[in-house]
Amino acid sequence: MEFLNSLIEYDKQLLLFLHSKGVEFWDGFWLFITYPPHWIPLFFLLFYLGYKAFGLKKAIYISIITTLNAGTSLIVVNIIKNIFQRIRPINDVSINKSIRVLVEAHDFSFVSGHSAVSFTVAFFSFWILKKQYKAALLIFIFPFLFAYSRIYLALHYPIDIFAGMLLGYCVAVIFYKITNLFVLKN
Repeated sequence: MEFLNSLIEYDKQLLLFLHSKGVEFWDGFWLFITYPPHWIPLFFLLFYLGYKAFGLKKAIYISIITTLNAGTSLIVVNIIKNIFQRIRPINDVSINKSIRVLVEAHDFSFVSGHSAVSFTVAFFSFWILKKQYKAALLIFIFPFLFAYSRIYLALHYPIDIFAGMLLGYCVAVIFYKITNLFVLKN
């Protein structure tokens, strides 16, 4: 238990350090980044790239699987959040006096849904597109910005983000294997 308490304390200190680097000038940018509907054009781009690489039929299948992939990730996130019930940094009385509150949220923090879903989509998309597009690695800009926005806004601790990344990876592996087996087999 000592190790867990030390880890949680380190996590809080790391959040405070990273969050303290924020300045008012960048607030609007990070508020824009963290809002999921602002990323919709990226999903149209991914569909277009899939269409160019695989044709319409496979691109539609891949899009459906991507949606199921993201939805599964979100369901698992909510199950984990309700099991652990970790309070968000902005609601944690031990540190919230040291935080600039830019967004209100009252649900739980661990694991980050933004991180999990965005990394699920990014890993899955990268594996699907990497043979067709040399620049496919750029897809990871999206989840890293998305995830960092949650720290900047003090909505998640770094461990919440990291656990979301791992969860996203694991869910993406499962759906990629299914896609490889049934959609990309030709």
